[in-house]
Amino acid sequence: MPPNIPGTLTAESLRSKEKLWKTADQKAQKEGPHHTVYWTTGERYQGSWKDNKKHGKGTVIYKNNDKYEGDWANDMRHGLGTLWLYRDGKYVVRYNGEWRNDQPTGHGTFFADNGDTYEGEWLNGKRHGKGRAVYGGRPVDGFGGDVYEGYFENDVKSGPGTMMYANGDVYEGLWANDQKNGTGTYFYMSKGKRFDGVWADGAIRCGTYSEIHAPPPGTPGALPPVELRNPDKVLAEAMMDAAAAGTEKR
Repeated sequence: MPPNIPGTLTAESLRSKEKLWKTADQKAQKEGPHHTVYWTTGERYQGSWKDNKKHGKGTVIYKNNDKYEGDWANDMRHGLGTLWLYRDGKYVVRYNGEWRNDQPTGHGTFFADNGDTYEGEWLNGKRHGKGRAVYGGRPVDGFGGDVYEGYFENDVKSGPGTMMYANGDVYEGLWANDQKNGTGTYFYMSKGKRFDGVWADGAIRCGTYSEIHAPPPGTPGALPPVELRNPDKVLAEAMMDAAAAGTEKR
């Protein structure tokens, strides 16, 4: 039986469940800054290491040529970083901002393929918290598109928010499941009117129309003025009724 010489292949070593390249990689114990390290999967990394894991500043170029540049911790994207997509021979930014445990979490900006953008809070790779989304307009100021400023939950509009439409109309109110839900006000800017009401799943349930600014008397299409004849008397009576109700409770 041949002697077991250290460093040589034996039947026992070939039967080992641990792949040889993994064993060699572990023995390398990469620590601190390194030149480019290549994987058999087609990925490559250049940057800092700690305990044989990506840790600190570094850049990964993935098999499809997309790349991530930024902070790492314990082999995961963690801190500030930018994810680039490789499109038609050049790189375009997909996401720039904070990462936690390999997912966008914190404050960041997302750029969609169709030109839409979102800047705001993230949680586990989804829009969550306060943010600003531009649909179809210029990313800087939203010109030519719809702009939403408000809150998101689990990647959809949820909570108080304002949508400024490309035609000049504005909705201010509550949202749920990416639709108008609850109380809100819709301003028809070109008509000079507003609607205060209640929405459910994007549909109007009830409400009232009024003028945004009172037009001069006799303006075509203007709503008729509605006012009390004796507002002071009505207010005084209401205050007396409230005072009497308070006395009865005592």
